[in-house]
Amino acid sequence: MKVTDVKKVCVAGAGLMGRQIALNAAIHGFDTYLTDSVADVLTAVEKWSGEYLDGRVAKGKLTAEQAAGAKAHFHLCPALKDAAEGAQIVIEAILEDKDVKANFYTEVNGIVDENTILASNSSYMPSSTFKDCVSNPSRLANMHYFNPALAMKLVEVVRGEHTSEETAQFIYDFAIANGKTPIRVNK
Repeated sequence: MKVTDVKKVCVAGAGLMGRQIALNAAIHGFDTYLTDSVADVLTAVEKWSGEYLDGRVAKGKLTAEQAAGAKAHFHLCPALKDAAEGAQIVIEAILEDKDVKANFYTEVNGIVDENTILASNSSYMPSSTFKDCVSNPSRLANMHYFNPALAMKLVEVVRGEHTSEETAQFIYDFAIANGKTPIRVNK
């Protein structure tokens, strides 16, 4: 798969990192669906995203047209099934808890296509921890954004032993398409 084939991005976890990763993708023209298990978090994100984009326009960092485009590409979705179904890439930025993440990967595996890329934003839990939770671990890797994700350019693309070269290259190219500077880390 090529980055130009991406029609839908799912970001799971609307905390500080997840919301920034999702909005960054929307700013770069990707139809992005942000989901979280806590509905109140999504309500707060709706306000935050509007204020952020309006602030970027006021500072001359985005045009009004770019902000409107980002708003049109940025979707809040309370149900993981609705957010992930049909996505070409799912970026997980949920709670840094092994059991919570394992449950997430097991659930999302039952929703997405066999070849959907699954990327974890975790900086210290390697994707290999969750390879047994998915039917095709070759599509699983770490894609670690640095905080704040909207401002920092660096993204680590961590290829585990189970990760295919195609997956690692796709994530690398996806990072570039999102205005980031990716660094490959092979483990």
